[in-house]
Amino acid sequence: MPKTIKEIASETGVSITTVRLVIGGNAEKYRISVKTQKLVNDYIAIHGYVLHHAARSLKLKRSDAVGFVVPDLGNPFFARLMAAMERHCRSSNLVLLSASTNDDPELETRTIDNFLARDVDGLIIAPCQFPTHKQLLNRKPRIAVVMVDRDYPQDRFPSVASDNVGSSLALTRRMISETNGPVDFFCAYTTLPSIRDRISGFSTAMIENGRMEWPNFVHSAAEDSVASGRKLIRELMQSRGALPRAFMTSSLLVLEGVMQEVKTATGTIPGDLLIGTFDDHAMLDFLPNRIYSVVQNEKELAALAFESIEGQMKNNCGEPRHMTVESRIVCRN
Repeated sequence: MPKTIKEIASETGVSITTVRLVIGGNAEKYRISVKTQKLVNDYIAIHGYVLHHAARSLKLKRSDAVGFVVPDLGNPFFARLMAAMERHCRSSNLVLLSASTNDDPELETRTIDNFLARDVDGLIIAPCQFPTHKQLLNRKPRIAVVMVDRDYPQDRFPSVASDNVGSSLALTRRMISETNGPVDFFCAYTTLPSIRDRISGFSTAMIENGRMEWPNFVHSAAEDSVASGRKLIRELMQSRGALPRAFMTSSLLVLEGVMQEVKTATGTIPGDLLIGTFDDHAMLDFLPNRIYSVVQNEKELAALAFESIEGQMKNNCGEPRHMTVESRIVCRN
């Protein structure tokens, strides 16, 4: 069982201060002998040690905890982002506390309040509303905050997001080039800045191709869900009397719904149907279709978000920055 600093001091016969200095890497600075350092380090190598976080937090007036607030931890993108954030926090002896908001502004506000009540040192938020968050702005001392994934136009907080305009433009261009015709875009939750940016990239590529009527090819729903995908493709097939030759979706959930409805309506997934989607999953390998998927760089997003949080915690933040991370496109079949 790991030992506390007090137990290590008692059983090695050195002072608590000496143990702390050795563990903290300050032994040489305070001229602790090599023999004493070896004694403490050898003991810890055998028995380990446990840090008393509660006492340390009271002394340093910090919790060594960071809150992570996202819409849905079951979403593969946010799950991978959380895993990357955990690695950064662990390397700096911080604890990451996570919570889902289900894209509910009221629940998001309550979640932030709960984290503040626990005195977290920082908050990483994928907001489902314009990030005013007065409880953060009015808090003294100011808490470290960074917005991720959803880059609302604001100058209060730093933000890190994927280049949704650029990736959508590149994806749409590739699909138009391959199909030699228009592409339909099924998207959900168009109030989000990330989705608006994806529509912006889509519209630019369509206009380049002479499709000034591009809004007719954008089909939107209020909810990012499988049901939304089914509804959107069903309505399109009813109005046109046929499947589109090529389509792209704003999320894997919408894609799942579209594919379910196509299979239900036609009994199969046509092999010549060209598919594009944002975000990626290994299950796409099992479809025989040619598929383009936009893969976000969760590791880079997490690295920049953590860098911002750590800088703010060290009072080293400066002006809020809006940081953009490039995505890549994977082509299957």
